Amino acid sequence: MSAPMGQARWQHIHMQPLGPPQADPSTTTSRKALLHAFENAGYLRPFVALAVDLVVFTGGIALVVALTPLWLKIVGSLLITAGIVRLFLIGHDACHGSFFKSRLLNDIFGRVAFLPSMTAFSLWDVGHNVAHHGFNNLKGRDQVWAPFSKEEFDALPRHRRVLERVYRSGAGWGLYYGMELWWKKLYFATKKQIGASRAKYQWDSVLVTAGMVAWVAVVAVAAYRTDQNLWLLLALAVVVPFALWNCVMGFVVFVHHTHPSVAWFQKRHEWQRYRAYLTATAHVKLPFGIDRLLHNIMEHNAHHLNPRIPMYSLRRAQALLQERFQDSFQSYRMTWAVYRDCVKSCKLYDYTNHAWLDFRGQVTARVPLLADATPAT
Repeated sequence: MSAPMGQARWQHIHMQPLGPPQADPSTTTSRKALLHAFENAGYLRPFVALAVDLVVFTGGIALVVALTPLWLKIVGSLLITAGIVRLFLIGHDACHGSFFKSRLLNDIFGRVAFLPSMTAFSLWDVGHNVAHHGFNNLKGRDQVWAPFSKEEFDALPRHRRVLERVYRSGAGWGLYYGMELWWKKLYFATKKQIGASRAKYQWDSVLVTAGMVAWVAVVAVAAYRTDQNLWLLLALAVVVPFALWNCVMGFVVFVHHTHPSVAWFQKRHEWQRYRAYLTATAHVKLPFGIDRLLHNIMEHNAHHLNPRIPMYSLRRAQALLQERFQDSFQSYRMTWAVYRDCVKSCKLYDYTNHAWLDFRGQVTARVPLLADATPAT
């Protein structure tokens, strides 16, 4: 389908206002129709994208382990980081079934793409596709950057309160993602953490462990054969890129669902009424066009409305979504001042009165709830 045809179809579909998920039949119809209008996963384009990102990742490793100056090794380390991020986003699309047209290819190459980030494919499916996409910003179901209430925060052990302050300090994204999400829920996750135990969760965790062992072994062999410092190469080829990856991922999911105008919910009927799958996520434009390097994942409202839209169609879908429902969600350009205000305001949440609080419990921002969003004229 050509782009103009897809756009026309999308516009026709969304002449009706969005209603509560699961409750309004027109919403279900619209989402299914949008799926058909923008679902264009294929074969050639995905393979090219996967090949390019694998080259970026392996090329970065080659730069680090080769007999190159330190500055080139640092460049290589940054390329590895970029490769991990972009490959993860390919795995993310594959897990949604939106990358390849074939489910088998999505399952196989999604696991391959997840290897550098050590993300277990089936565990990501449970935590992201089921919990997050099914109930984003619903406390108790979605656990990604879910804010504590003042009462919950005060009841935490001292060390956990300290951690929460670090996580929401504006620079704690990597620590948050690494500890609260990856370590607890995406790598050998226990039944206590995810509510179930399946053999495939363990096998996928074994798979990514084998991938990391192979990665470290390649670097170690290269260091031995070229008589270079093993610890320097491991730091630049493995440790630093993996740490930076956690920082990037923690930051991205933070800004997607944390903002003084973005609501969180504790009651499911409220969550449904205010259509949180659309209104409780932000569209963020990053400086210097960085968002374009992230496989369009910052076009996040369109992604949440229909996760089956491939990464290369998200920008077009988001533009149309903003045209029709521009008052239904938060859209902004990231600046230092905007980010500082977001971090300062969004520490705790008052789920009864829908307001963001600081750690002392003082109101920093009252959240406008969007109950009657209508298409823009």
